Amino acid sequence: MSLAIPVAPLPSIAGRDWDSRRRSFRGRPCLDLGQPWRRNPESLLSLGQVRLGLSGMSLALFAILRDRDVFNPVEHFNVPAFPHGDVLEIFAQPEGQAAYYEFHITPSGALCQLRWPGPMRDIPLDWDGPADPLLPYKISRWRCRAQARVTRQGWEVHAEIPLKRVFEETAPWDGSRIRINVGRYDYTRGRLKPVLSATAPLCERDFHRSHEWQLLELRFR
Repeated sequence: MSLAIPVAPLPSIAGRDWDSRRRSFRGRPCLDLGQPWRRNPESLLSLGQVRLGLSGMSLALFAILRDRDVFNPVEHFNVPAFPHGDVLEIFAQPEGQAAYYEFHITPSGALCQLRWPGPMRDIPLDWDGPADPLLPYKISRWRCRAQARVTRQGWEVHAEIPLKRVFEETAPWDGSRIRINVGRYDYTRGRLKPVLSATAPLCERDFHRSHEWQLLELRFR
């Protein structure tokens, strides 16, 4: 079996303010955002880290992102924001399950949620047609908890993914495993293309290579 990163419950915190949330993740497993598909990273690559924990029956993440130019004009739910500005993307797939989930969060906290029934690369998406190609895969009946704030150095994200929604074939239990990847679109105004980075050791610049995502083991006790 593949080695998995153990993820345990976060300590209870007295307040729900932002600094208390950040402190609750101290010492937790940390994933760095990088460009493993490149021999040398791009010169404009900004640092980013994601810490992991469990909050009840949710997978909790706290991301700290350095950013020279924080922006994204998208503010509405389930509007794809990655073509327009900075976005953090979270991918989650229980081990052995074909379907996986994708969550987009902007610096203002705008959220987009997708469920892919299988590998996205095998699904024909007509980006040039009149209809929204992502509409059949958008999740609107429930929402993960996601908040973001802009800081002096960049921006931060706190998200909680409800595991009972993501685990479709079996209920999550102590020892359950799930693969994740956290990807980032880092835009700079005046520059045509964003800088992409990810936590998973991807061999290609493709966030959807789920067989290369990090494997987590959920330890509720």
